Amino acid sequence: MEWQTPEQKGTHQKLAFDAHAEFYTNDNRRHRGFNPVSKAFLETKFSVLLPAALVKNKRVLDLGSCNGAAGQWALFNGAAEYTGVEVQKTYVEQSVRMLSHWGGQARVVHQDVRGFLQQCGAAEYDIVLAAGMLYHFIDTKNIIDEICRVSAEYVIVETNFPPGVRSGKLPIDIAVTEYVVDQEVNLADENASLLGISATTSLPALDILFALNGYGKSEEKLNFPLTPDTVIYDESALGNTDLQIRFAVRYFRDKNHKPLATLENCLPQQSGEKRSWTDDRVARARTREYIKQSQSLTQHDDSGQWRFDKKIAEHFETIARREIPDYLRVIDLCVRVVGKSRLEQPKIIDVGSALGETLKQLYAAGYQNIYGVESSADMLQKSFKQATLIHSEHFPQEYAPFDYVIANWVLHFIPERARYLESIKKSLSPGGTLILTEKVSSSECTHDLYYDLKRAHGVSEEEIERKRRQIEGVLVTYPLNWYLDTLKQLGFEQIEIINACTAFITIMAVNPES
Repeated sequence: MEWQTPEQKGTHQKLAFDAHAEFYTNDNRRHRGFNPVSKAFLETKFSVLLPAALVKNKRVLDLGSCNGAAGQWALFNGAAEYTGVEVQKTYVEQSVRMLSHWGGQARVVHQDVRGFLQQCGAAEYDIVLAAGMLYHFIDTKNIIDEICRVSAEYVIVETNFPPGVRSGKLPIDIAVTEYVVDQEVNLADENASLLGISATTSLPALDILFALNGYGKSEEKLNFPLTPDTVIYDESALGNTDLQIRFAVRYFRDKNHKPLATLENCLPQQSGEKRSWTDDRVARARTREYIKQSQSLTQHDDSGQWRFDKKIAEHFETIARREIPDYLRVIDLCVRVVGKSRLEQPKIIDVGSALGETLKQLYAAGYQNIYGVESSADMLQKSFKQATLIHSEHFPQEYAPFDYVIANWVLHFIPERARYLESIKKSLSPGGTLILTEKVSSSECTHDLYYDLKRAHGVSEEEIERKRRQIEGVLVTYPLNWYLDTLKQLGFEQIEIINACTAFITIMAVNPES
């Protein structure tokens, strides 16, 4: 059902902040450009997190309480007492002053959350609110363990989706904690945020961490409604994701739920479920699949040259990850380079797009004006269909201009290399960027270092030798200086190496503005 304010419902119910505007008019977060604090913002948020029926007659603990607005809401709606914990002195002073009309029912403690929790007794509070603070701690499990210990009934969490989930790189049902380098936290004394390393944990992972403490999850979905007066944690307008930035969830102490057991706890007593090695269907299936894949990869056209045919297309991603140094790292680097563009939707083409892994990552990052050109029809048949796919042995200049051309691990298969690079140059828009990754000529020592990488990924000596014979005359390396000189002669600027691993070099070059 669509969320409505009491006025929209035709009632005149008095709300918590009607007579206490200072909780939003004195909040410095009202100045932030994203989700500024307002009366509607607070009412929308707390109606989801702390409904009146839940807080009535309860002891509420608010971790990271800022200026105590949750306390005003909870006590107004019948909570027995409220305790806020806040590390920033200015917020503490504000909340003590603004909550003073509640007398002894309201208490605000100036202390860090971890230190406060360690001093609390078991089940000291009925409800613990952890709103926008859990990701401040990189040891998520330890903090959750402490929160569960001091809660008698409920823990309410409001936290961020991991960036990988929001971007679509990770599925929404994945159980993961992702570390973020530049997470923001609001500062009380200035209109700014402090940046630092944080840990954002997905909902399925939180479910596990709370289940370890004997907590179940409420079936009620806590969705922040989008209203005409306020937008709660939504960035869909930016085109990045359909998810809101944050989600909320309510956990309850489940007396019928037996806490999960970790390997750390099981091993000393050797308790828990066991799986016999003599009848391990999972291990047998894995072994059969490994043997099948290895045989398929090693038996490919032993007598002939390497061809990107149907058989290779079946296993290309496995081959690429085993045999191309920094394969996923370079793809991620390309996406990050495009992310520096001033254009919201730059036009991008991936040369030698294969099964479309680079195209998939670009699409997941929000880019939709993407093209792939590939000479192998077998590869294209299994490629990423959301992109415009082109079957050609030549660079498709008829689709130009492009803002970015990505040509990774492909030109060393092309005899007329200089001519191909010239076609790319002509097809780039002014100021456009070429990202080029090539295997270059190298010494015997460097090439054996490359083989060491293959060996470390499980490639056998037999496979290494077979592949060496098959690509002879098919993959032809040129010296690094040839690429640098050719790009310069063609008129590229800002030619620089942005990644290198053994004999594989990634170069970025820019087409002049005019």
